[in-house]
Amino acid sequence: MKPIPIRRLRFLTALLSTLLLLAGPVFAYSLITAAPAAASTEASTDANKDEVSITLDEVTPWVDDKGTLTVRGKISNTTTKAVEKPSLSLQMSTRKLDSESDLSSWKQGQARHRTVADLDHDGPEARKKAQKDNDTDDSSGSTLDTSFDDTIDPGATAEFTFRVPADDLDLSTSSPVSTWGPRGLAVQLGDDTGLRASALGFTTWYPEPQFDQTKISLLAPVTLPGHSEGGLIPADRLDAAIAEGGSLDMIAKLLEHEELALAIDPRVIVSFEAAIAESPSADSPVETEGPDTGDGEETQSPPIGAPENDDADSSDAELEAAEDQRKRLDSWYQDFVDLAQKHTVVALPYGDPDLSALRGTKIDRLSTFAQKQRTIVTDVFPDARTDIAWPVAGSATKNGLRALKKSGNSTAIISDAQQPSITGIHDDAHSQTTITDDGESTIDTLISDSKLTDMSAEVIAEDNPAGLLSELVAESAVIQSEAPYRSRSLFVPLPRAAASANWEQTVEELSSAPWIAPTGVDEILDSDSEERGLLRTDSDAPHIRKKAVKSLAETRANQEDFNSVFSDRDSADIRLDRELLTCTSAAWTLGRNANICAGQAREQSEKLMDSLRLRKGSSVLLVTGEKTTIPVTIVNDSPAEATLRIRMKPKTPQLRAQETETVKVPAAETMRVDVPVEGLANADVPTTIEMVTADEVVLPEQESLMVRVRADWENIGTAVIGLGLAVVFVIGLIKTISRGRPKIPEQQLADAMARATTDENEKR
Repeated sequence: MKPIPIRRLRFLTALLSTLLLLAGPVFAYSLITAAPAAASTEASTDANKDEVSITLDEVTPWVDDKGTLTVRGKISNTTTKAVEKPSLSLQMSTRKLDSESDLSSWKQGQARHRTVADLDHDGPEARKKAQKDNDTDDSSGSTLDTSFDDTIDPGATAEFTFRVPADDLDLSTSSPVSTWGPRGLAVQLGDDTGLRASALGFTTWYPEPQFDQTKISLLAPVTLPGHSEGGLIPADRLDAAIAEGGSLDMIAKLLEHEELALAIDPRVIVSFEAAIAESPSADSPVETEGPDTGDGEETQSPPIGAPENDDADSSDAELEAAEDQRKRLDSWYQDFVDLAQKHTVVALPYGDPDLSALRGTKIDRLSTFAQKQRTIVTDVFPDARTDIAWPVAGSATKNGLRALKKSGNSTAIISDAQQPSITGIHDDAHSQTTITDDGESTIDTLISDSKLTDMSAEVIAEDNPAGLLSELVAESAVIQSEAPYRSRSLFVPLPRAAASANWEQTVEELSSAPWIAPTGVDEILDSDSEERGLLRTDSDAPHIRKKAVKSLAETRANQEDFNSVFSDRDSADIRLDRELLTCTSAAWTLGRNANICAGQAREQSEKLMDSLRLRKGSSVLLVTGEKTTIPVTIVNDSPAEATLRIRMKPKTPQLRAQETETVKVPAAETMRVDVPVEGLANADVPTTIEMVTADEVVLPEQESLMVRVRADWENIGTAVIGLGLAVVFVIGLIKTISRGRPKIPEQQLADAMARATTDENEKR
């Protein structure tokens, strides 16, 4: 082989070295970037476990020139090291934040701020030193009280409270209209290493400017979402809801705000009325017959040795507790009705369903049924509005609104994201929208302010809402500052869920701000409508998932035929539809899983259909040729009376069976029915026993029974013996005849003849 020239070898070596030098940084860079990424992940995980945080418990939402700004909260040190020589300060933005973009910018980064109070100048030690130096007891200035001294220990929680009089805020009062507005607040904690934690809030400076107020109408749903048997809320759950801190207790506290409108779910009303219905009197006659034991006997008394006294005491205690509960529910309900009469009441469809999700499905009829159930509300509140529909935010369409108007709704609640303002600011809530392509047909709309609505929902969902509450009030101030000399009416519905503790704070703060005038829904709808943009369709609007709706449709189809067994078919259908509607509630669109509710409804339906059953019996011996009956026991564990008949179907023709007459089995009772049968020939006949409704619907619960058909051997034996005796008698008779008469001897015959002749002569 020819050797490679040295010059070429040097060239190849240099080229390879260059490639390695170029490739080296690339590999090194990938390793370097990978390491920090892993380190960042670890640091983030560690930070979640070990960090110092600040939580705000109180922020004064607005301050006038005679007020005091209060910011209260706590510091949590979940690290393993103490915070040594902490510094704590309250910062305020140097300019007002009179637009939504300014509020957002302050939250992202607190630029252009100043210190209004800190630990070094306004803390306990600083105040003591100032008092000693000045020999005065002047406590009218800014103060910062803390529960820590110079160290915040690991795992410790320390409290703090800033109080800053209006005079120390250095805010102008000379030009109220130009200087009023929101200011950003930041509580900052630091030490020698720098800033350790911060928390944000807002307060609105209000030196009594003179301008028109913004009218805000609040709507609070009165509902308790969730699946329940028969569509009624159990008494125990109602009792928990009216207890201190319960969701209905929160609703009762809101009734102090007279302009607040209530959207009442008929399910709440009918559940209360069912729960407070008078229990049977102690003097009422009671059934003394015990349950059928299946052997024809009835149990008249408890078994010997049973703890009768303990059971009686327990029963008495349970009855007393149930009566106390009933009285509590009755008292709360009557008070609620009396107070709610003073408010605008909007009647919701039963269960507050997502009507858009039902449209065009196999259970579309539930939409019509739910809306008709609004009469439950008007029976209690005669002035309740039954003409206001409330589609899930973002779900309104022309077809849907047209269907709502056709079913008797004159107004629909729609988000401003679907019907936006054409002026670029927050416009009046009352408007109209076209529901046909030619624009000839319209429907009134009540436009919810999505900014205030979404922020209210965030406040309500927050465990520590003080900071968000102050931001909500600041947002309302920003809206007011858009057009201070233009009176506008805004509409803010609260979340379509059970009320919680933060509802009261939200309503209170929005209603008490001096630039806000609480207004009723009726007043807004009575005002002139505002021109708005065309209806926009939101393809991502939240809905009850199709899987859940399909499951509910299958449940209804399976139980619909079964309901024909009940004497009151209409009531059974109502119970079913009400129960299914609880799983279509708009509350399920707020991040919950409607499939869980649909599964519970399916299980309850199957349980109901299993509650009407036949008690399995042992095999039966039947004699051929005999017409008799076979007893069958029906068990009705359902909550309603059942009307049915029993059909026995033999598998072979050796047995003939007839259907029974129609019988009525009371709820929670057992009944024995006799099925007429006739054995035709010897055989072991397997039979199926069915329950059949008046509509010829065969119920799913069936039983099998073996009927042993046999001949009557006793009678046959008697007949055989009798036949045998008759045969013996006949044979003897035949033999006797076959022998003939016996012959008389000749001498005896001659003597007899002679005597006869002599006797004849003598007579002559």
